Order: sequence, then structure tokens, then C-alpha cells
Amino acid sequence: MSYDERPWAVPTKAGPWIGSAQAGTFMAVGILAALHWRAMTGEGQALDVASAEAYASLEDWAAVWYQGAGVVNERFGSLNTGGWLYCFAPTRNGAVFLGGLRLEMWQAFADMVGKWDEWDAASWKDLASFSEKEEQLKWAELVFAETRKYTNEELVAMSLEYTKKGRLAPITPVVAPVCSPEETMRDANWLERGIFTLISDPVYGELVVAQGQYKMTETPIRTKWVCRPVGYDNEHIYLKYMGLGPRRLKELKEAGMI
Repeated sequence: MSYDERPWAVPTKAGPWIGSAQAGTFMAVGILAALHWRAMTGEGQALDVASAEAYASLEDWAAVWYQGAGVVNERFGSLNTGGWLYCFAPTRNGAVFLGGLRLEMWQAFADMVGKWDEWDAASWKDLASFSEKEEQLKWAELVFAETRKYTNEELVAMSLEYTKKGRLAPITPVVAPVCSPEETMRDANWLERGIFTLISDPVYGELVVAQGQYKMTETPIRTKWVCRPVGYDNEHIYLKYMGLGPRRLKELKEAGMI
């Protein structure tokens, strides 16, 4: 089938370089394990982490699904073959994430948008049938037609209000706005916890960068610099670790050797 026939299956590139980040995380955990082994036995060991293999671990249940049922988990856009209601949905002013991994939450969404009777939500027995691709595509069209009637803010407010007065209260669907990068940067949570902090980089000047995601009381994380140009630390290495004095370093520079 072509992409025209399956518009939801167009490849979508992940935002960050998640494969590289995952490989670094696994390496960090491996180093901690190796240090523990050394403390126990006095022996060291080699560590080997490949980015492609680290990324494969993020495939979650896809490999198990294929092994057990022979099903290949193809691309499915913002929908999710593992459950419904679980997707991004368009709104009047952007998009929201909708989450209803329990039947009651999916029913609560139908009730919240005034479709309890029309969709016969009371008759739904389980989520299994809704996980089928064709079913999700059918229901996604109906759900998106409803979410397009409201703004992000209205849908979030409707979900909160449903927890108080809804037919299934306090059960409610998860509704969260999909934020732009600028909105994310200005979120009070990030600002109050200091995740985005202004630093003074010796090369690039003042920059706002994300800090370490963990907090430490005795040895707090700080960013001294963001990135170095190629060869930035060469002179320091030559002088401190290679025994070259300032005069010899100057001669090598004049000769074009370094």
C-alpha cells in the first residue's frame, strides 16, 4: 500500500537524537555496575554499547508481539496499537493528547463531548476491539471531529470539570495540550525547578540550556560550558600533560605544526 492509502503511516522523525541519549544512559548504568563489580572483586571489565542496539530496546512490546502472534507493528501515526483512547487530537487552536487506557476513561470522553447515547458508550464491554487498526481509524475520525470544536484550554477545563460532575466522576479522560517549544520553555514548572538556566559560556556567551534532570544537595549540577570548538583545549593539554613550555609551544605554532 502507498502512503496515499495510509496517510497515518508516513515516517515521522523523532525530535531529539534519542538513540544517542539512550546509548549514553545505558553506558552510564554499565559503568556503575562495573564499579560495583570492581569494589567486590578488585577486577575491571570492558563495556560495549552500540547506539542501534540501545535504541532497539525502546521498541517495547513490538518484538514480543511479533514473536507471539506474528504481527508486525507498522507505523500508525499518532495512534497507538497498544490501546485506545491514546493519541494526539487536533483542536481549534492546536492539538491535545488524549489518554484513556481504561474502558471507563474512554467512556468518560464520549460522555464529556456529549456522545454517550449516540456512540452507545454504555454497551462497551472492553478495550480489546478498539485496539484493532481499522477500529481506531474509524473512531479517530469521530473523535477528531469532536475535538476540533474546542480549544486546548476548553478541552482541559472540560476534563477537570468532568471529575466533579460527570456521569462517571471522578473518572475522566486525560487531556493535555500539545505545547510549542516556546510554551514549553516558559512553563512555570521548568522555570521554578531551574531546568532551563542562563549560563555564561566562555566561547558562545550567555545561553539558556537544559540542566541535569537530577538534583543533588551536596554536589549540585552546574553547566560550565556547552560545547568546545575543535582544538579548543589543545594548548592546555600540550602545556600540562605533554611537557611543552610556552616557548616551545610558540615555536610549533609559528612553524605551522599545531
